[in-house]
Amino acid sequence: MDGSIWIVLVVSAALFGVIIYFSMKKHKQLVSDGKIISRRAGFMENAEEFTLTAVDPARVTEGVRNMDYAAMHTGMKGSSEQQRFDFTGNGWSARLVRLSADEAKTVYRFAFTGWKTRNGLPQDALNMNQLTTAVEKLFFSLDPNTLVREVPLELKTKHSIL
Repeated sequence: MDGSIWIVLVVSAALFGVIIYFSMKKHKQLVSDGKIISRRAGFMENAEEFTLTAVDPARVTEGVRNMDYAAMHTGMKGSSEQQRFDFTGNGWSARLVRLSADEAKTVYRFAFTGWKTRNGLPQDALNMNQLTTAVEKLFFSLDPNTLVREVPLELKTKHSIL
């Protein structure tokens, strides 16, 4: 091999190592700050259903509105009347919706409704994890005895030639 090819390979490997180092450092910092929890790689392939004591919908709306969207690089649009909140990030979308409510309990469902992948991995998974953690913290703040159930999503994939 030519010497210039070796230089390109070494520089590429070093650059890749630096990117991984800073990514892991940011991940560890977010975990220690309580902004994310360590999750398995495919966490977005399951919805989470939260069952909690009867709660005033206004408290859920207030909690959703008070999330730090700037830090998560996330947008939110929602309906406090319908208790449906749609989130968008860089290449992904998610929804939080109230499924049922009665005098004794309330059930909400949070799920990612779409996401893009690159090399088999979800793009922007760190911000997806931050949103998931924020939603979980919201419900545990409303009822520390909230039950969480994971429900596998029925996924449809789109393949691109590019």
